[in-house]
Amino acid sequence: MADKCLSQTNLEIHHRNRGKGNELSNAEVLCHDCHVNTKSYGMPGFNPPDFTDTTKVIVKTLAGNRCQCTRENCH
Repeated sequence: MADKCLSQTNLEIHHRNRGKGNELSNAEVLCHDCHVNTKSYGMPGFNPPDFTDTTKVIVKTLAGNRCQCTRENCH
């Protein structure tokens, strides 16, 4: 497994799975650069609604306000 990115800037909340809704378990904190490097970013098709502001705060807090990316060759 790759090391986490750990960026603390430009954080966004990513849906791990587009079809799984807005549950906390489907939320992942990513910096903008890591978010752009996901397979689904900018892809046409179904886009789930944004996470609520409350969910965003909870997810960021649980992640220590850092990017959680562990994808290989992300940067």
